Amino acid sequence: CTPGTREKILKDIEEWADGISSVQTLGYWICGMAGTGKSTIAKSVCDAMKNRKMLAATFFCSRQFPECRDHSKIIPTIVYQMAQFSPSFGKEIVTILQGNLDKVSKPPSEQLEILLVEPWMKVVSTEGMHSFSPIILIDALDECEHIESVLSAL
Repeated sequence: CTPGTREKILKDIEEWADGISSVQTLGYWICGMAGTGKSTIAKSVCDAMKNRKMLAATFFCSRQFPECRDHSKIIPTIVYQMAQFSPSFGKEIVTILQGNLDKVSKPPSEQLEILLVEPWMKVVSTEGMHSFSPIILIDALDECEHIESVLSAL
């Protein structure tokens, strides 16, 4: 965002990410009409969270690029980025995928559980939780084809 703009929403999102907001949810959804700046806000949030070393993964959907509108790429991309963010998570993913790569081609609900939730919970239970929750940002879900299966999984 241009400096000095969107300060309230950016502050609200940072407070949510820090766990000090009155909004106590696992996700923070921004909705609005096309062209109102949601993607600009998402980019600004990414920059802020990356600077604070809290940004674990992103997926920016786009109708313009086939790989960015393919719903089947969202969870595997997030899992890959999470493995980069957390080496312990990466080790869990390697263990899960060894000899069984077909898990990447499962439906999104199964991918989410097998490749993201279960290994992350294992890392949290063995290592304890960071002083923050890692942020995963997904933008422009409405630009993704067949997004219903991913949305129901999320």
